[in-house]
Amino acid sequence: VSTQSTGARFIFGQRKWQGTTTLRKALHFLPVSERITFKSCVLVYKCLNGMAPEYLSSLLERRKKKPMRLRADFDDLLLETPHPKYKTTERAFSVSGPKLWNSLPVELRRSETLKSFQTKLKTLLFTKAFSE
Repeated sequence: VSTQSTGARFIFGQRKWQGTTTLRKALHFLPVSERITFKSCVLVYKCLNGMAPEYLSSLLERRKKKPMRLRADFDDLLLETPHPKYKTTERAFSVSGPKLWNSLPVELRRSETLKSFQTKLKTLLFTKAFSE
């Protein structure tokens, strides 16, 4: 956040002791945690749509349909979420990617183009980060 805050202060000519939340909001800067989520979700989208290298795409697996008709089975864009043995493994793309992807709304996961996906995702994350 400090790099974003410094940049926002520089752009708006503000002093160090002044708050930067409204400045970052005006610049449409996502907070760092949301930016990481954004980058990860875009990478998953690229993997699922053949725009990423095979070594990354091979880390993701679509959820298999179950014989029973459950509501979750109607969504063919859900991914299998591995259950890691160790806490540190949860940060791996193969674990965090599917968790983030499955948490997105269905209409967002069904975006036709990368550009529309990015626009909708940034709007969702920006609203979540700056809602009051």
